[in-house]
Amino acid sequence: MKTHQLDAFIAIAEGLGVAGAADLLCVSQPAITKSINNLEDELGVRLFERTSNRLHLNQYGEILLLRAKVAKTELSRASEEIQLLKNHLKRVVKFNASPLLVPKLIPKAINLFREEYPNVNIELAGMLEGKPEYKIQSLLNGEYDLLITVIDENDPNLGISYEKLLDVEVKFIASKGHPALDLKNPTLKELRKFNWLFPGAGGLPYQKLRAAFKSAKTDMPADVLILSNRQITFKLLEEGMYIAAIPYNSTCFERDLSQFEQLNVKNNKISWPIYLIWRENSEFSLSMNAFVNQIKYLASESGKSEK
Repeated sequence: MKTHQLDAFIAIAEGLGVAGAADLLCVSQPAITKSINNLEDELGVRLFERTSNRLHLNQYGEILLLRAKVAKTELSRASEEIQLLKNHLKRVVKFNASPLLVPKLIPKAINLFREEYPNVNIELAGMLEGKPEYKIQSLLNGEYDLLITVIDENDPNLGISYEKLLDVEVKFIASKGHPALDLKNPTLKELRKFNWLFPGAGGLPYQKLRAAFKSAKTDMPADVLILSNRQITFKLLEEGMYIAAIPYNSTCFERDLSQFEQLNVKNNKISWPIYLIWRENSEFSLSMNAFVNQIKYLASESGKSEK
């Protein structure tokens, strides 16, 4: 399997067709057709369903497209690293993380890493906000080499490997003196009447909370403010009018909750794991491996302190 064959295959698979692939790669259309035919002969399967107008990927082609893009990304990254080493330039560690981790865990890990590896640049690449599935696609496309976020383990998650880093649990908190604190071990149904602050709509925390209210056989609170900014959440909490559902892990959380009161809500624990995610069959560079170990160390130390 040769790189020019993969180039031709990827170009056609992404909708350019034979003519478009030929223009993109600056070769003739017969050369593109020959590359695809040779690739199919080598694999012993057809990769496209052929119609009168265009080529459509079949199930074999979909598998190859995923792996081919990963392979091209790894080759490109290897070339970059070789050039950096050759020119005595700084190596770069690229990663993306859930916004939940950014205020505390990530800065600590970066500072510890830089003490040990001052000649390696660290880049928090890509958008912090966004659905995990979009971030995983960016990972597969080579925008970064490590992703720290949630995943749906029920999805196929093709092309990635992952390892649990830590668990996040929802804490129900209110300011001291809030009337909800007069209730002993309240249920979500009893708390529904109060004003609430929820984390961002559409995200996993919001989905988990909605499921918890449904499981408690009650509707979501009628008066809910949905906020992504924790500073605004705490400012509103200080006013004494709200109950807040806060995704919490001491590794990630920059704010001391001691000025607030925690409600011992009578319901099943609402929690979910955060994962370290990387491209399947790829190996971390020495510097990336060191950065990952710093993150794991900080997560494990916090876990010990919470037991």
